[in-house]
Amino acid sequence: MSSTEIERVRDTSRALSAADHPGTIRSFYPYWDVQYRFYLNLAVKALPREHFDFKPRAEMGTARQVILHIAEAERWWIGHIVGGLPYVDWVVEHPDPAQGSVTTIDAPDHEFLLKELEDSHRPTQEWLARPVSELSRVVAFQPPEGAERRYTMHWILDHLQEHEIHHRAQLNLYLRLLGIAPPSI
Repeated sequence: MSSTEIERVRDTSRALSAADHPGTIRSFYPYWDVQYRFYLNLAVKALPREHFDFKPRAEMGTARQVILHIAEAERWWIGHIVGGLPYVDWVVEHPDPAQGSVTTIDAPDHEFLLKELEDSHRPTQEWLARPVSELSRVVAFQPPEGAERRYTMHWILDHLQEHEIHHRAQLNLYLRLLGIAPPSI
């Protein structure tokens, strides 16, 4: 993507507000897709394939695992907790925690990572198109061990957006540590 195209997206997205999405949940999240996800995708594209397994410390996740974790968390919350779909972790703790995590799926290239981010986000986008009244919906979750937990859809969506921004910043830090300028936001 050229710098002119990025500037066009930046200028267009900065003009958005809740008023552009009246009555929908997206009115609370007008920047998620056009800024936060857009710049996450640019960061993924900026990560050279040969550095997918970079991590600054042994006990941390790799850059590839950070990207997969963003997708799997969204899949877990919206697909599994809200939608009741089966779930399998893509990034799990290494038997030796000092070694970080283990990736359970083959994520060989940018195309795969970007597709998983997109596929995991699609059900969230469907929620964003729903009426604002759905934000107060309470979702109950019974973990295998422990007490039932209850969340509003508003909390779940806020949590996911914050989670994505947090890990995008982590990925951008990895890029800086590799000597690569992250995409300007």
